[in-house]
Amino acid sequence: MNETFDNLKPWRILEAIYRRKSITLASVELDISLSNASKLIGKLEKSLGTQLLKRKSRPIELTEYAIKLTPLIRDMILVADRLESVAKQLKVGRSTQTIVFSLSTTSIAPHVLRFINEFKAEYPGIEVELRTGLSHLDIKDGKADVVQMSYKPDYTELTKLPCGRCFNFMVASPVYLEKYGVPKTIDELVRHKLIFRRKDFYPECHALINRDKVFDLDRMELFTVDANGKKHIERKFSVDESSGFKKIYSSDYSSFASVMTAEGISVDLPASFIQDKLSEGTLVPVLPGWHREPWRKFIIFPAKTPEDSAVSIFAHWYQKRELEDSEKRWKTVFRKFGIPITD
Repeated sequence: MNETFDNLKPWRILEAIYRRKSITLASVELDISLSNASKLIGKLEKSLGTQLLKRKSRPIELTEYAIKLTPLIRDMILVADRLESVAKQLKVGRSTQTIVFSLSTTSIAPHVLRFINEFKAEYPGIEVELRTGLSHLDIKDGKADVVQMSYKPDYTELTKLPCGRCFNFMVASPVYLEKYGVPKTIDELVRHKLIFRRKDFYPECHALINRDKVFDLDRMELFTVDANGKKHIERKFSVDESSGFKKIYSSDYSSFASVMTAEGISVDLPASFIQDKLSEGTLVPVLPGWHREPWRKFIIFPAKTPEDSAVSIFAHWYQKRELEDSEKRWKTVFRKFGIPITD
């Protein structure tokens, strides 16, 4: 058989580029270096004797030749993935195994339950016990097998699989905004109370960004960053100018409770957790376009876990499912509520 079709990796990269409109995002999704992705596509082009990418296009595009191949590429990938899934499932065996999967948050977004039900349908021999509030330390202590975290722990004995990024926007209750006013600029935002999440290993928010503009919440500075990364301060707010400004830190649930009871403007509640409240109108977006820096999520499990074990099968399955779904989730919410997408 022609070696062009023996290796699925370049075909997977090509299909991901078609979906993501970026070779960089495709390489991140497939957990492969950008240079290696480029080399594999180049090798595939040489083997086929034709160009597959319009490299000068922005965003990058597939050639007409490659686009016509895309449906067949997807069929090929689907069959290969299904074959691998069934083979692993048969190897695991018919006896039911239970693994403990935990989120580092204390709340459960609807998509997590959907994913677990999908996994159970595909792997009926593996039971998933869902918990909340555990971290990588609980894996080391044997309390969890797999944990999803918004943090990459520096432990060589743990495997860290990237599974997307978290995006959000500021929200407040109509009651709070009616009482204290709707901030339409950073100048007005500095007179409000801002609610932040704080917990172990969570990447706390220290700045709000809006494309090339940054508001440093610690220094109370508004500045821009040019193409060379140079900082240009536009405004530094005095104590008098920010007399009503206050930062309130609390846990996941307390942050949610605080914004719902009109105590301030929430900065970093995940959009997936509050989508129903936004739909009801009990929470509304504030200062659209300004948001905290997105943060990365990881699937964590023991590094020495055998590839064909229930833990490894679930961890890699969940990573792939989350990568497929996460960007679509946050962009859907952003579009629905009129929030500018700056990524």
